[in-house]
Amino acid sequence: MEARDLTLEQIQIGDSAQFERAITAEDIAAFATLSGDANPLHTSEAYAQTTPFGRPLVHGMLLGSLFSSLVGMYLPGKRCLYLGQTLQFKKPVFAGDTVMVSGIVTTKSESTRILTIETTIAKNGEAAVTGIATVQVLA
Repeated sequence: MEARDLTLEQIQIGDSAQFERAITAEDIAAFATLSGDANPLHTSEAYAQTTPFGRPLVHGMLLGSLFSSLVGMYLPGKRCLYLGQTLQFKKPVFAGDTVMVSGIVTTKSESTRILTIETTIAKNGEAAVTGIATVQVLA
């Protein structure tokens, strides 16, 4: 997929984007290697069975990284400079789950070229991760 190329002028408050992503055990293993976070809560079936979750959780930051795809590929796309992101983890996500990643523009500053985007990752229609992305749209 090629990144969208939206200009600041093309983006309005209320604009939104979304995509679906299935999370695999391979994604979790790759993220553990890349990030260096091999905590057994994410990587060990035996350990995770001893927790209230009963099975390994997807890393919260793996889920949070999907917001980078949202702003870098969809809204605003290739002109995006990511300035910040808040994250609240609300529900667990497991390997094999499919999530919906979405964002909606809530503020737009013409003078600074900065957008605020309300971000959500939902599983089965319920918010699993929420936050606010702050991005600048490059000219």
